Amino acid sequence: MTLPDHSTPVTEKESRAPAIHQRQIRVTAPRRVALVERHLTGPPPPGEVRVRVREVGVCGSDLKMWSGEHAVLKPPLVLGHEAWGTVEEHAVASDATGAAPLVPGTPVVIVPPAGCGTCHNCARGREQLCARMRFVGGQIDGAMARFLTVPPRHLLRIDPRVPEELRVLIEPLTVAVHAVGRARVDAGDQVLVIGAGPIGVFCSLVLAAQGVGHVVVTDRDPLRLDLAHRLGVPHHVRTTAAQPLLAAGDHIRSEGADVVFDCVGAQATTTQALTATCRGGRTVLVGISPAELTIGGVALQRGERELIGVQMYQREDFTHAMGLLAEGLVPAIDGLKRSRPLSRAGELLDELAGRPSPVLKETLLPD
Repeated sequence: MTLPDHSTPVTEKESRAPAIHQRQIRVTAPRRVALVERHLTGPPPPGEVRVRVREVGVCGSDLKMWSGEHAVLKPPLVLGHEAWGTVEEHAVASDATGAAPLVPGTPVVIVPPAGCGTCHNCARGREQLCARMRFVGGQIDGAMARFLTVPPRHLLRIDPRVPEELRVLIEPLTVAVHAVGRARVDAGDQVLVIGAGPIGVFCSLVLAAQGVGHVVVTDRDPLRLDLAHRLGVPHHVRTTAAQPLLAAGDHIRSEGADVVFDCVGAQATTTQALTATCRGGRTVLVGISPAELTIGGVALQRGERELIGVQMYQREDFTHAMGLLAEGLVPAIDGLKRSRPLSRAGELLDELAGRPSPVLKETLLPD
């Protein structure tokens, strides 16, 4: 997909000041993107930090926002929340932990959500649940750009043990860390994960790292299942639209799994997840759900099943995720990720809307 050139003319006054050439991918309307170019003159606004984006991932949430199908976040917007970079402009401030000074060159990962700081949930460290939460890549211009300018609370210093080629995976792995924590899984539980995309695979790997021995991941795409197997997920089942979970019966007891993760986020997969959950078990909604869902009330109430929602993560989940990456949770294999220039973002989004990616994570590199 060819993007139009939207270069901003430089005035004589601007030409005398130091300027940084900014490029952004802006979603202007559902399924329409534009390459916006302009000059950034002077330092970042007071209280903010300018970050040079090194790599940004593209995920299912981005696709839903790009297509206009996200329940909350709609175009126009600048996407990009799975990102890392380096501090470009010095800020006399700390990162999101309040401890690490952000000097130029500091590697940082983007922490997309930030709450108001004063409400009940913010006081408990659950900013992602704040009614006034603002999100980088949604309400705040995201990292599908050369430079990102945000308050320091949206940044965390990266654990230096995390290899550079894996740093773009920190944010999506953090989603899985939080989801597994919400699910309260015991080591002896049988667990079913619906969806072998990045979040489903990461949930499976995090579960294994926590000592859960019986994890089964399902998907309709054989390439995704093969990738999950090569990344270390031992039990994987190909499903069909007609009988989505029948084949999983060889791996899960007839009464159902103790915990089922829906990592897709659709009416059909939520129904499947609840159906596959045993009485007294837990169904965990990880994928972005549609605005309205129909739930089997009898199965939920009379079976004492729990329906658990997952909204992103808390800040401490980032530390856990970086530790897992540093310890080798995700092996370096062929098909782990594929990168292309930022200017080809529209082409990539079109492709992903038509078919699943053959790699675990598609990324964009600023050009």
